[in-house]
Amino acid sequence: MKKYISTKTKYVSTGGYRGYVEPINAVAGANDTGTWSDSPCNSNICEKEIKEYRTILRKNKIQSRTMSCQTSNIFCIHRYVLVHPDDRAKALELAKEHQENTKLFYAI
Repeated sequence: MKKYISTKTKYVSTGGYRGYVEPINAVAGANDTGTWSDSPCNSNICEKEIKEYRTILRKNKIQSRTMSCQTSNIFCIHRYVLVHPDDRAKALELAKEHQENTKLFYAI
């Protein structure tokens, strides 16, 4: 049975006038600064690491969806992986394991 995964967000302040929007059902993410030769968070690496994590989720029978949100940095977006609240604990555990072998991917 397919579970509904909400894309509702919350604002996370990082001080002053800076901050970002984060989905409440996000368990992991990666920063994406495009495919320029000097991009510190290359889109291709970001996409690869998120796809690998979603494959791990599927193998564990956890449904997921992705969502991109703007940041206060105009050169960067946050890319998130969301799961249903019922699957959050297991998905976070898997994210922490996956994070150890990645460059941009992080557990929330």
